Formats: sequence, C-alpha cells, structure tokens
Amino acid sequence: MLNRKLINKEFPGLKDVVFLNVALVVVPPLSAQEAYFNFTKDYIKNFSVDVVTKGWEIVERARESVAQLIGAKAKEIGFVKNTTEGVGILANGYPFQRGDNVILMDQEHPANLFVWINLQQKGVELRVIPSFDTNNVSNEIIDRIDSKTRAVAISAVQFSTGYRADLEELGRVCREWDILFIVDGIQAVGRLAVDVSSFNIDYLACGGHKGLLGTLGAGFVYCSERIVKKVIPPYACYQSVKSYVKPPALTTDFSRIEWHDDSRRFEAGNLNYAAIAAIGAGSILLNTLGIREIEEHILDLEENFIQDLKGLPLDFRSPKERKHRSGIPCIYYPLEKEKEVKDILEGHRIYVTMRGGYIRASMNFYNTGEQVKKAVQAFKEIARLIE
Repeated sequence: MLNRKLINKEFPGLKDVVFLNVALVVVPPLSAQEAYFNFTKDYIKNFSVDVVTKGWEIVERARESVAQLIGAKAKEIGFVKNTTEGVGILANGYPFQRGDNVILMDQEHPANLFVWINLQQKGVELRVIPSFDTNNVSNEIIDRIDSKTRAVAISAVQFSTGYRADLEELGRVCREWDILFIVDGIQAVGRLAVDVSSFNIDYLACGGHKGLLGTLGAGFVYCSERIVKKVIPPYACYQSVKSYVKPPALTTDFSRIEWHDDSRRFEAGNLNYAAIAAIGAGSILLNTLGIREIEEHILDLEENFIQDLKGLPLDFRSPKERKHRSGIPCIYYPLEKEKEVKDILEGHRIYVTMRGGYIRASMNFYNTGEQVKKAVQAFKEIARLIE
C-alpha cells in the first residue's frame, strides 16, 4: 500500500489537476525541488567555498540511492547529461567492429536510434525490427540474432505505444549469446521495477526528468562491471581518471590515460550538481514508497482506465497483456478533431501529450482512482466526437 499521506505532502500542486504527462516531463516533488534550489542557495551563501567538493558529495549520495532503485552497485552508476549522451557514450566508446550488427526497434526514441544509425558509417549493420506487432517483439529480436550480433538496444518502454519489453527474457538470451544488452530506461525507471542484475542488463541510460522525479539536464548510466573497462569515453578530465596528480603537475604520464575501473570514467568535468541533487532526492522518495508497490498501483490505474472505456470507438494502441503494459495508454483520434479534443481535455484540467493525432496519457504513483475516473469522463466525451 502506497503512503498516500507522504505523496500528498510531496505533490501539493497536483491536487486540483489530473496530471498524466510523466512520459514527457514530471512535476518534481517538493523534496526534489528543495534539493535542487538548496544547492544553489548554499553555493551563493558560502561565496562558492567548497562548492565542487560539496557537489561531489551530492553525486556520491545520489549514486547510492539510484543504485538501490535499480538493483545495481553504486560504482556501476555514472551521471551524465541525459539519455542521449548516455547511449552515445556506449555506442561510440565500445569497440564495435566492421561486420558487427546491432538489433533495435523501428520506433525507438531518437535518443536510442540516431546514434546507431550513425554507427553504420563504421561498417556496423543495423537490423531494424518493425513494430507492427507489439505482441511478439522478443521473438522478432531473438530470431534476428546470429554470430555477428554484438548488441540489442531497446527501450524498456516504447515512448509512442507504451509497450513494455520483456527485459528478463531478452537479457537471458543476450547473456547466452554473449551479446551486449543495452536499455533506454527513461520511460520505466522510477515507475516500473527494473532490476539490472536479474535482467542481465549490461548498460542502461536514463534521463532524470521523468520517472526519477528530477529535472532537465541530468541523468545517469548504469554500466555493468563485466563491460565497463571496454568502454572508452569520448572525453576525459581528472574526475574520470586515476592518472591524476594535483596541480601544478596534473599528470606525470603523457603516454596514456588510466581510466577509473568503474562508471566514474563517464563523469568528466563538473556535473549538474543541482539536478543530480534532485535525482537523489527523487530516488530516495521512490525507494521509500517501494518500486514494486508503485508499479502495481500504476498498472491497476491503467487497467481501470482501459476497462471503463471498453466498447467505445476509441483507437487504443496499448498492449493487451498486463505484462507488456506500462501505465502509458495511447489513444488515436481523427486529426481534424484536434481542437475539440484539446478543448475537452483542458476543460477537465487534464495534462497529457498530444501529437499528430494521438494522445499519450502517462500515469504515475501520485495519480488516484478518482483522477482516472475524471480522465475516463473526458475520453467518453472525446469518443462522442468520433461516433
């Protein structure tokens, strides 16, 4: 059972609206807001004394809470700018060879798509799985694997359909073939249970402004111990290396770089400490509430939403099976009705993503059954526009 008293305290601004837009950008809880702003306040108040030292203390604390959330070791967590940067580090830093192939879905978010397209310039083959049938994604991917496959790259949850991949099955197969299993976790982490160890995930990238309850400009990567030393980042500074001597010398070895043996190698230069403080506070809240309880609540809300709208002329593109759902039902509508649809949603004070004739209604633990009923009422009005 979720601690509703704590949730209401953390999200007072969501009391009078139906916010179903975490798949775009979350409204951070009070604890994350305070962590973010307090860093800057202390920075100014102390005339920047020890600001970098305190910033790295924030990073270390956040590393612990994020690791706890996804079943990782703290040293396997590194902080980056966003999901795109996280995926890019792996794609460009791992020793892929000409003739290797990488498998992914055709509707991946650009953060987990364009960098792989670009890798073809180095002679890496891209094997693209069409997403016309979201019931057999795992089988489609597994059928494409051969001796030249070096990686499977997939979103834990597809951003445009809400389809939740079977990470456990894919991870098992990838490990059997000794293939890199790479996951874009941004639509799942913090909302659904993602255990990188039991799912045999080698690398996961995740921005902080959605399920992690943080804000824009900071995210993290998980890189397993088994592959981290093979990944050479595209940049380096003293934070990412062991071969560092304090000024004025800086280094005594100009022949090579001795990288950290863990995910700290991805953290070069000063980081967005304020945004990482927000991620740390958000992940503490998530760990307190319990990720399994959060997942069950979200999936129950989605089930009620779908059942209450069953039989209406609404074009649902969400998975039929609960194990592939993510709390992100997607509904298509005639594009010529866009103004009327938007007016209905605004009239009910419902916040969703509307793009190109579809609505993405993403649910989170702060949403209630009463809010879902309000959303159902709005979608019944939308259905009458279509009849």
